Amino acid sequence: MTTMPARLRTGLPSKVAQLRRRRQQLAEQINTELRRPAPCGVALKRLKRQRLRLKDQIAYYSALLANSERSRKPVSAS
Repeated sequence: MTTMPARLRTGLPSKVAQLRRRRQQLAEQINTELRRPAPCGVALKRLKRQRLRLKDQIAYYSALLANSERSRKPVSAS
């Protein structure tokens, strides 16, 4: 198993945080659109698709981060 370069590993937490902030912004935009008297279905569909894409990216980068942290920990001999 190859290890992730340190520069990538250190940048992952900030990348995940950035994606989470953007996803929260999209959720707020969705809620704003839903509060309108006549919400635009096309805009809602686009915003929800973007939010789902960000959710997938967050899951991917979080898994990478978790795996890199697991591989860095020394295995104790029993």
